[in-house]
Amino acid sequence: MPKSSFNIPPSTTNPSGEERTVGYEFEFTGVEMPEAGGIIQSLYGGKLREISTYEYAVEESRFGTFKLELDAQLFREKKYEKVLKSVGVDLASFKNIDSIEDALKDLASSVVPFEIITPPMPLSDMDELNLLVDRLREMKAKGTGSSFIYAFGMHINPEAPELSAGSILNHLRAYVLLDPWIRKDAAINMSRKITPYINSFEEDYIDHILQPDYQPGMDQLIRDYIGFGNSRNRALDLLPLFMHIDDILTSSLIEETLTRSRPTYHYRLPNCSLEDPEWSIASEWNRWVFVETMAADKKMLDRYSRARLRLKRESMVRFEHKWLQLMTRWAHEIH
Repeated sequence: MPKSSFNIPPSTTNPSGEERTVGYEFEFTGVEMPEAGGIIQSLYGGKLREISTYEYAVEESRFGTFKLELDAQLFREKKYEKVLKSVGVDLASFKNIDSIEDALKDLASSVVPFEIITPPMPLSDMDELNLLVDRLREMKAKGTGSSFIYAFGMHINPEAPELSAGSILNHLRAYVLLDPWIRKDAAINMSRKITPYINSFEEDYIDHILQPDYQPGMDQLIRDYIGFGNSRNRALDLLPLFMHIDDILTSSLIEETLTRSRPTYHYRLPNCSLEDPEWSIASEWNRWVFVETMAADKKMLDRYSRARLRLKRESMVRFEHKWLQLMTRWAHEIH
């Protein structure tokens, strides 16, 4: 199968019976936002608009609005103005504030990536994004592997096929079972491994959710997820989905300020290796499809959940290695 081919998940429709959508977030540097916006405009149409020095948008494309941002809240929301004022520097007194903001942007972009946030794309149109990756690569965009300090990632936001507690729990269980294999197969970059942005779930939480008698309602599922210390910095972040389902409860339990409500899983793990001609977004998406495949097979999911609990209980040493081998065999059989 060509590396650019996107696998079809078990469920292709959302709770309303419409075709599911998927949003992507690309982190990179080396191509300025106006240039990247021009690429998007040339591929998908629309109008390029400058919102600020640190934020652009391509509006009214044939897929909706693409956003382009410097991936730092400090700059997008101009919080640096308050910081500078605290040390006696008032930017309002400068005549050429645009040149100052440009200098700040240039300084930040050496370590803080630009980000393209796509609109929700129908499953059947995801291959259109290969064109964007190819053009960014032609423009010498720098991705995860371009520098040891680039902890750049690509986030995938698949619309949830169901919004029930049972379905979400099945996806969560499938993910924690497959996480070791996904990390190895995706060759997650060392610069990303040492950051806190894609932490694995803790063992006590994994043990809790894999118990056969754990069948929570939505309220309990949300409370347990947050109560076990799961923040937005998990490789699979469920906070946006929980905000969509019950924003009052979720907001009351977290202190996060960057969590956006949306009816999607927020899969944060993949590299964004635009510099590598062998890398493709389809390969990253296809690893997520393994998660959905296991989640959709209740008997298989139950069997491997029990197997992990048993293997951990019976293994004095090398539990992680043994579990990785088992999940690798399963993935090869499914493939």
